Amino acid sequence: MLVVEKENRMRYWFYNDNNFIVVTDESIYVGKTKKYIKSELISGFEKGDILEGVFSIPFSYIKSIENPEESSTITVFYGGNSEEEIIINNKEVKSQIFLYLREKLSEFSYSKEKPKVIKFVKPQIFSILFSTGIFLWIFYLAREIEKGYQYEIVGGRQGLSGLVLGLAQFGTIKVLLGYFLVLSIAIIALTRKLKKRTLTEFLIR
Repeated sequence: MLVVEKENRMRYWFYNDNNFIVVTDESIYVGKTKKYIKSELISGFEKGDILEGVFSIPFSYIKSIENPEESSTITVFYGGNSEEEIIINNKEVKSQIFLYLREKLSEFSYSKEKPKVIKFVKPQIFSILFSTGIFLWIFYLAREIEKGYQYEIVGGRQGLSGLVLGLAQFGTIKVLLGYFLVLSIAIIALTRKLKKRTLTEFLIR
Protein backbone atom coordinates (compact mmCIF):
# COMPACT_ATOMS: atom_id res chain seq x y z
CA MET A 1 0.00 0.00 0.00
CA LEU A 2 1.41 3.36 -1.05
CA VAL A 3 -0.05 6.76 -0.28
CA VAL A 4 1.40 9.97 -1.70
CA GLU A 5 0.26 13.59 -1.63
CA LYS A 6 2.08 16.18 -3.68
CA GLU A 7 1.92 19.92 -4.05
CA ASN A 8 -0.22 19.40 -7.14
CA ARG A 9 -3.05 18.70 -4.69
CA MET A 10 -3.48 15.17 -5.99
CA ARG A 11 -3.61 12.19 -3.67
CA TYR A 12 -3.52 8.56 -4.67
CA TRP A 13 -3.62 5.11 -3.15
CA PHE A 14 -2.63 1.66 -4.39
CA TYR A 15 -4.73 -1.05 -2.71
CA ASN A 16 -5.95 -4.66 -3.09
CA ASP A 17 -2.65 -5.49 -4.85
CA ASN A 18 -3.59 -4.18 -8.31
CA ASN A 19 -6.06 -1.32 -7.83
CA PHE A 20 -5.57 2.40 -7.49
CA ILE A 21 -7.67 5.46 -6.78
CA VAL A 22 -6.70 9.07 -7.41
CA VAL A 23 -8.48 12.12 -5.99
CA THR A 24 -7.74 15.51 -7.55
CA ASP A 25 -9.42 18.86 -6.98
CA GLU A 26 -12.02 17.99 -9.61
CA SER A 27 -12.44 14.24 -10.00
CA ILE A 28 -12.10 10.73 -8.64
CA TYR A 29 -10.12 8.29 -10.81
CA VAL A 30 -10.38 4.52 -10.36
CA GLY A 31 -8.36 1.87 -12.20
CA LYS A 32 -6.32 -1.32 -12.13
CA THR A 33 -2.54 -1.29 -12.28
CA LYS A 34 -2.50 -4.43 -14.46
CA LYS A 35 -3.76 -2.32 -17.35
CA TYR A 36 -0.78 -0.01 -17.04
CA ILE A 37 2.90 -0.01 -16.11
CA LYS A 38 2.92 0.81 -12.42
CA SER A 39 6.13 2.84 -12.58
CA GLU A 40 4.57 5.03 -15.30
CA LEU A 41 1.50 5.54 -13.16
CA ILE A 42 3.56 6.62 -10.17
CA SER A 43 5.72 8.91 -12.30
CA GLY A 44 2.62 10.54 -13.74
CA PHE A 45 0.89 10.89 -10.38
CA GLU A 46 3.95 12.58 -8.89
CA LYS A 47 3.87 15.11 -11.73
CA GLY A 48 0.15 15.62 -11.37
CA ASP A 49 -0.65 13.67 -14.55
CA ILE A 50 -3.02 10.77 -15.09
CA LEU A 51 -2.80 8.41 -18.06
CA GLU A 52 -5.57 8.56 -20.63
CA GLY A 53 -8.30 5.97 -20.35
CA VAL A 54 -8.48 5.86 -16.54
CA PHE A 55 -12.14 5.85 -15.45
CA SER A 56 -13.08 9.13 -13.78
CA ILE A 57 -16.05 10.67 -11.99
CA PRO A 58 -16.01 14.49 -11.95
CA PHE A 59 -17.07 16.02 -8.64
CA SER A 60 -19.78 17.95 -10.49
CA TYR A 61 -21.46 14.64 -11.41
CA ILE A 62 -21.47 13.19 -7.90
CA LYS A 63 -24.80 13.12 -6.05
CA SER A 64 -23.74 11.22 -2.94
CA ILE A 65 -21.14 8.88 -1.43
CA GLU A 66 -21.80 6.09 1.07
CA ASN A 67 -19.25 4.48 3.38
CA PRO A 68 -20.72 1.56 5.44
CA GLU A 69 -18.65 0.77 8.54
CA GLU A 70 -19.00 -3.01 8.36
CA SER A 71 -18.39 -3.25 4.62
CA SER A 72 -15.32 -3.11 2.39
CA THR A 73 -17.03 -0.81 -0.12
CA ILE A 74 -17.35 2.89 -0.77
CA THR A 75 -20.16 3.61 -3.22
CA VAL A 76 -20.23 6.75 -5.36
CA PHE A 77 -23.62 7.70 -6.84
CA TYR A 78 -23.41 10.00 -9.84
CA GLY A 79 -25.15 11.13 -13.01
CA GLY A 80 -28.69 9.85 -13.46
CA ASN A 81 -28.85 6.47 -11.74
CA SER A 82 -25.21 5.42 -12.08
CA GLU A 83 -23.04 4.18 -9.24
CA GLU A 84 -19.46 3.02 -8.78
CA GLU A 85 -18.74 0.53 -6.01
CA ILE A 86 -15.11 0.72 -4.90
CA ILE A 87 -14.04 -2.39 -2.97
CA ILE A 88 -11.22 -1.67 -0.52
CA ASN A 89 -10.18 -4.56 1.69
CA ASN A 90 -7.91 -2.48 3.92
CA LYS A 91 -10.09 -0.62 6.46
CA GLU A 92 -7.42 1.96 7.19
CA VAL A 93 -7.04 2.86 3.50
CA LYS A 94 -10.83 2.90 3.08
CA SER A 95 -11.13 5.33 5.98
CA GLN A 96 -8.34 7.55 4.61
CA ILE A 97 -9.98 7.74 1.19
CA PHE A 98 -13.39 8.65 2.58
CA LEU A 99 -11.96 11.28 4.92
CA TYR A 100 -10.06 12.85 2.04
CA LEU A 101 -13.20 12.88 -0.10
CA ARG A 102 -15.06 14.50 2.78
CA GLU A 103 -12.43 17.26 2.86
CA LYS A 104 -12.57 17.76 -0.91
CA LEU A 105 -16.37 17.75 -1.02
CA SER A 106 -16.80 20.16 1.87
CA GLU A 107 -19.98 21.57 0.30
CA PHE A 108 -21.66 18.15 0.69
CA SER A 109 -23.66 17.52 3.86
CA TYR A 110 -22.22 14.81 6.12
CA SER A 111 -24.20 12.40 8.28
CA LYS A 112 -23.68 9.05 9.97
CA GLU A 113 -26.60 6.70 10.51
CA LYS A 114 -28.10 3.37 9.55
CA PRO A 115 -29.79 3.48 6.12
CA LYS A 116 -33.58 3.44 6.19
CA VAL A 117 -34.92 -0.09 5.78
CA ILE A 118 -37.17 0.69 2.80
CA LYS A 119 -34.41 2.43 0.86
CA PHE A 120 -31.85 -0.25 1.76
CA VAL A 121 -33.92 -3.22 0.53
CA LYS A 122 -35.83 -1.45 -2.26
CA PRO A 123 -34.50 -3.73 -5.08
CA GLN A 124 -35.44 -6.89 -3.15
CA ILE A 125 -38.93 -5.57 -2.34
CA PHE A 126 -39.44 -4.58 -5.97
CA SER A 127 -38.36 -8.08 -7.03
CA ILE A 128 -40.92 -9.67 -4.69
CA LEU A 129 -43.73 -7.39 -5.86
CA PHE A 130 -42.87 -7.93 -9.53
CA SER A 131 -42.70 -11.71 -9.06
CA THR A 132 -46.05 -11.69 -7.25
CA GLY A 133 -47.70 -9.67 -10.04
CA ILE A 134 -46.41 -12.06 -12.71
CA PHE A 135 -47.48 -15.05 -10.60
CA LEU A 136 -51.04 -13.77 -10.26
CA TRP A 137 -51.22 -13.35 -14.04
CA ILE A 138 -49.85 -16.84 -14.69
CA PHE A 139 -52.03 -18.42 -11.99
CA TYR A 140 -55.18 -16.82 -13.41
CA LEU A 141 -54.43 -18.14 -16.91
CA ALA A 142 -53.54 -21.58 -15.53
CA ARG A 143 -56.91 -21.80 -13.77
CA GLU A 144 -58.76 -20.69 -16.89
CA ILE A 145 -56.90 -23.27 -19.01
CA GLU A 146 -57.81 -26.02 -16.51
CA LYS A 147 -61.45 -24.95 -16.90
CA GLY A 148 -61.18 -25.60 -20.63
CA TYR A 149 -60.52 -22.11 -21.97
CA GLN A 150 -57.94 -21.71 -24.73
CA TYR A 151 -55.63 -18.74 -25.25
CA GLU A 152 -53.26 -17.75 -27.99
CA ILE A 153 -50.94 -14.82 -28.61
CA VAL A 154 -51.94 -12.53 -31.45
CA GLY A 155 -49.09 -10.95 -33.41
CA GLY A 156 -45.61 -11.99 -34.46
CA ARG A 157 -43.75 -11.17 -31.23
CA GLN A 158 -44.83 -12.98 -28.10
CA GLY A 159 -42.64 -11.25 -25.50
CA LEU A 160 -43.74 -11.39 -21.88
CA SER A 161 -47.28 -12.45 -22.74
CA GLY A 162 -45.98 -15.51 -24.59
CA LEU A 163 -43.76 -16.43 -21.64
CA VAL A 164 -46.64 -16.05 -19.16
CA LEU A 165 -48.97 -18.16 -21.31
CA GLY A 166 -46.28 -20.79 -21.74
CA LEU A 167 -45.75 -21.07 -17.97
CA ALA A 168 -49.52 -21.22 -17.39
CA GLN A 169 -49.59 -24.48 -19.40
CA PHE A 170 -47.86 -26.25 -16.49
CA GLY A 171 -51.02 -26.00 -14.37
CA THR A 172 -51.91 -24.32 -11.10
CA ILE A 173 -50.01 -26.73 -8.81
CA LYS A 174 -46.67 -26.37 -10.60
CA VAL A 175 -47.19 -22.62 -10.93
CA LEU A 176 -47.73 -22.39 -7.17
CA LEU A 177 -44.62 -24.46 -6.46
CA GLY A 178 -42.59 -22.32 -8.84
CA TYR A 179 -43.82 -19.12 -7.21
CA PHE A 180 -43.01 -20.33 -3.70
CA LEU A 181 -39.51 -21.26 -4.88
CA VAL A 182 -38.93 -17.83 -6.41
CA LEU A 183 -40.46 -16.14 -3.34
CA SER A 184 -38.21 -18.14 -1.00
CA ILE A 185 -35.10 -17.08 -2.94
CA ALA A 186 -36.24 -13.44 -2.85
CA ILE A 187 -36.91 -13.58 0.92
CA ILE A 188 -33.49 -15.14 1.55
CA ALA A 189 -31.88 -12.35 -0.49
CA LEU A 190 -33.89 -9.78 1.48
CA THR A 191 -32.82 -11.29 4.81
CA ARG A 192 -29.15 -11.33 3.81
CA LYS A 193 -29.40 -7.73 2.64
CA LEU A 194 -30.90 -6.64 5.97
CA LYS A 195 -28.05 -8.32 7.85
CA LYS A 196 -25.63 -6.07 5.95
CA ARG A 197 -27.43 -2.93 7.13
CA THR A 198 -24.87 -1.13 9.22
CA LEU A 199 -23.90 2.31 10.45
CA THR A 200 -23.00 4.29 7.33
CA GLU A 201 -21.31 7.62 6.62
CA PHE A 202 -23.06 9.73 3.97
CA LEU A 203 -21.88 12.64 1.85
CA ILE A 204 -24.88 14.16 0.06
CA ARG A 205 -24.94 17.10 -2.31
